[in-house]
Amino acid sequence: MAYLALYREWRPKNFSEMVGQEHVTKTLTNALKQEKIAHAYLFSGPRGTGKTTAAKVLAKALNCENPGGVEPCNQCSSCLSIDQGNAMEVLEIDAASNRGIDEIRELRENVRLSAGEGKYKVYIIDEVHMLTTEAFNALLKTLEEPPKRVVFILATTEVQKIPLTILSRVQRFEFHRIPLEQIETRLQEVCQSIDRTVLPEALKIIAQKSEGGLRDALSILDQCLLLDGDIGVEHVYQVLGMVGEEYSAQLLDILLTRDYAQALGLLTEGINQGRDPRQILKEFMEYLRQVLLYVSTHRVPFVAPQLKEKIVEQSEQAGMRLVLQWISILLHGESQLKYASNARLATEMLLVQMIYDTQEGTPSGSEELGRRLTLLEQEVRKLASGQPLQVTQVNPQQQGQISTKSPRNPSEEKRKVEPKVIAKAQSVERGQSGVSLELIQNKWPEVLDHVRKYKKSTHAFLMEGKPLDLKELKLFIIFKEGLSFHRDKVDQTENRETIEKVLQEFFGVPLHLQNMMESEWEKFKPEIDQEEEESNLVVKKAEDIFGADLVIVKQD
Repeated sequence: MAYLALYREWRPKNFSEMVGQEHVTKTLTNALKQEKIAHAYLFSGPRGTGKTTAAKVLAKALNCENPGGVEPCNQCSSCLSIDQGNAMEVLEIDAASNRGIDEIRELRENVRLSAGEGKYKVYIIDEVHMLTTEAFNALLKTLEEPPKRVVFILATTEVQKIPLTILSRVQRFEFHRIPLEQIETRLQEVCQSIDRTVLPEALKIIAQKSEGGLRDALSILDQCLLLDGDIGVEHVYQVLGMVGEEYSAQLLDILLTRDYAQALGLLTEGINQGRDPRQILKEFMEYLRQVLLYVSTHRVPFVAPQLKEKIVEQSEQAGMRLVLQWISILLHGESQLKYASNARLATEMLLVQMIYDTQEGTPSGSEELGRRLTLLEQEVRKLASGQPLQVTQVNPQQQGQISTKSPRNPSEEKRKVEPKVIAKAQSVERGQSGVSLELIQNKWPEVLDHVRKYKKSTHAFLMEGKPLDLKELKLFIIFKEGLSFHRDKVDQTENRETIEKVLQEFFGVPLHLQNMMESEWEKFKPEIDQEEEESNLVVKKAEDIFGADLVIVKQD
């Protein structure tokens, strides 16, 4: 007898054998019990979840000569012919290869031919989303008013491509990804029936890589069983062309130590084993996903048992911010990697970038934002408790440090309102630091010349930027559109430090660069102006709430 693939041999033949789609099978069996058969169904969901299988079981149940309740007997001539694919009453159509209007017109002509007495004529159209617009329009009238005892079953993996006019004329059933536990259970049943030993860890990997599709899981298992002896995790990785979770864990350890040589060496080792660099990165992204889930929820990560303690340790060492930064780099690089002519070079660049950006890159504003939120919470708690609010003028030498102080005993202190100082950036910069935007702009050619003496390449990049604003010792350098490369170069640590060093030599204060493109500046400048206006309203709002006698405004 010819060999039969596992996914074909173990295809369910009735509703009770279907795995993970109880919400579908229950509804269909109830419809059969109540004899409420719709003229058209749409089965949608991921591949390998049982859409075509459910369609065939329904076709058998409708035409079975000896039904056992609602289940087909699988022994009569009708059931056997449907299983073998040669039944006159059931026609399977692949819409991917029969997608034109001519094929649908032929189908409409055949629909008029009624089925045998007491039987249903069932049309199963697989991958129906592949039909052309004209073909859908031709099918529409038939779905709207089909002949008696004709049932259409449409199956698709991309339901969003189905026209709404079609969706409104069918009963829709959404097939879900099958839970991993149920896939593992079915794989164990298969292994026991053929008397082969596959380690539980290997079955877990197969279930995980099948992405919720039992057909894919059976296909992977079928290929693994071609190997001799007991099947372990390493055999599954070998069949799938994967490097495995232990490799990804080792790569993460190296990235945490910021070692360029070891990272590239490990990549070379994986490539020498015949692994595709794209696959290596794909697996590493999945491993980082498990790290992210643990950092976020502290739930046990879905990895091999021997790696659970390891991944917990790595998660605690990396932290949320670093993991998010790495995943962002990989997601951005993955979209470019698929079009790269040299996948190995592109992968090496991504690994180097992951280390470089976290070792020498400029820090993000998340820490500053968190600090400001903490200070704001403290201020709100004092306001809610009825304590007098003291708004302290910010010194530009201590930028970002806001002090909120209240008298130890307000009832014993003399209540008086001292002169209020509006914290406008320009007056602060001129009054206390002696630096103004006008002064910087006038001296800018000299600044550029001095930067060139330190480093010519930095000078070349900075020449394309212009100083357009100064806020609390933050100097905003704006670059024209199309010069993002120059902006990025100026943002690099060594170039930024060189420029800020020259600025301090010229003006005697630590100015901090904020480099932006023109489009970014147009969006960002109104926010700065709004923050400035809101800061000027703090004193007034405090007086309105607590009275002017409780509000003391001082300038440090």
